[in-house]
Amino acid sequence: MKSKLCLIGLINSLVLCFSIQATAQSKEMFLEAFSGQWLIFDTSFSTSPAPCSFELTNVIELRGVVEESQLRPSGTSENCVAPFDSVKAWDIEDNQLALYAENDALIARLGGNQNRVTGDVGDTFRSVILERANGAPENAKFSQALREHRCIYKGYTAECATKEELALPVFTEGGGVISSVELLVNLNVREQPRGNSLSVGTLPKGTCLKVNYCTTASDGIWCRARFGEAAGWIKKTMLRKDEWPIATYLNAC
Repeated sequence: MKSKLCLIGLINSLVLCFSIQATAQSKEMFLEAFSGQWLIFDTSFSTSPAPCSFELTNVIELRGVVEESQLRPSGTSENCVAPFDSVKAWDIEDNQLALYAENDALIARLGGNQNRVTGDVGDTFRSVILERANGAPENAKFSQALREHRCIYKGYTAECATKEELALPVFTEGGGVISSVELLVNLNVREQPRGNSLSVGTLPKGTCLKVNYCTTASDGIWCRARFGEAAGWIKKTMLRKDEWPIATYLNAC
């Protein structure tokens, strides 16, 4: 799943997605917009309870490379597990944010916007969500609804979900398909684990779905699944009609 990098909200909330043949000026805009601190809120990527964090600068370091085309801005990481503990450089390439190790080995290519980028970790089954420190912008509305209702409802019902029902699904060692999850609502499937990613379809309430990977972001749990020939991501919690905080699926059918 490949997604573009976009600059959102720079001009009257217009979404700007530059083509691969980006001008020097647009490349500079990307480097400026995507530099700064990034966090992975999923603590499985960190060496302690604190999030894995990155500092992507606009400073280009030689790092022993010779060709001008290989010069990249520097990057550093803190409190991260492999492979993100080895981040030394980054760049904007083919409309994606690319992270590199010391030896110019590619760690990950991520698409999204200047607040959130997502993608796969090399050739592994894992995916990653990088965010700014303040997290997803819709979190404030969800938190306010949760304070008012003091409940995350089980789908369309008036019953509150338990702590166990809101937890991450449990994977077998090394990943792979886990126990099926049951959808409590009609649910959009996203191409990437972010709300503004393209929808690849809608699954009806009651669908029993096998997921093969889950991760935690600032806006909750996202799980990846295959259904038919398609693949995509489903979010475990959301606001229904901008009013009620709900759980969208349970960890078993």
